[in-house]
Amino acid sequence: MPAMDYERVARLYDSYVQTDLDVPFFLREAKGAGGPVLELTAGTGRVSIPLLLAGIDLTCVDSSPAMLDILRDKLRTEDLSAEVIQSDLCELSLNRQFDLIFIPFHSFAEITDPTQQRQALSRIHDHLSDEGRFICTLHNPPVRLQSVTRRRRELGNFPLPDGNVLTLSSVENYDPVSKSVSGSQFYDVRCWDGCLLASMTVDLHFCLHSHYDFQSLAEAADFVPVHLYGDYSHGPFEPQTSPFMIWVLRRARAETV
Repeated sequence: MPAMDYERVARLYDSYVQTDLDVPFFLREAKGAGGPVLELTAGTGRVSIPLLLAGIDLTCVDSSPAMLDILRDKLRTEDLSAEVIQSDLCELSLNRQFDLIFIPFHSFAEITDPTQQRQALSRIHDHLSDEGRFICTLHNPPVRLQSVTRRRRELGNFPLPDGNVLTLSSVENYDPVSKSVSGSQFYDVRCWDGCLLASMTVDLHFCLHSHYDFQSLAEAADFVPVHLYGDYSHGPFEPQTSPFMIWVLRRARAETV
């Protein structure tokens, strides 16, 4: 079950997801990779475009045709070139390897089925070069759960290109047994005077992996941790206070003693 139906939200996505908090981090990591880079769950290119503008040899993969259509439009506008591939991460088969593979914006958590989580990590492992690195970004559960209140929460008002305004809100519930969050996001498009033009409700569902749960998953897939950061400034991970878990992993057989 995907975290969200991106086909439905693609045309609105760039209006409310505008953060560039992680872009300098991925730019630094990509420049240091020394070879081709694979971005998984690339979406509309929030991270892809800055990396391509910096000259990174980047391949972009996402499962949503609508999101990738927007990315391709941006590539044409910016006169950039990248291979853009529609694929489910669990079925990834590109017949080549990369020196850096990364999943931005905590998107691995959207794979909620344990079998599919293992499949995804296996496919990533097969596409990583012997000396390559895999970066997986995740929420830190103690911090992320602070905003899971079971009540409707306003996320903001966002101007749209046509002059209207998107009002976004959500309701999230946590299941401690499955360690997952489920709920809904509510999209209301209004004109300048507040008149409601359109409404849409989209289900969401994602996991909150603990530090130990994800490390166990990664090690079972033949990865070993290289670094674990707690933020995009390469700060150390603090279990109770870091906003994120940013895992940097390598293939186990590439490790040297």
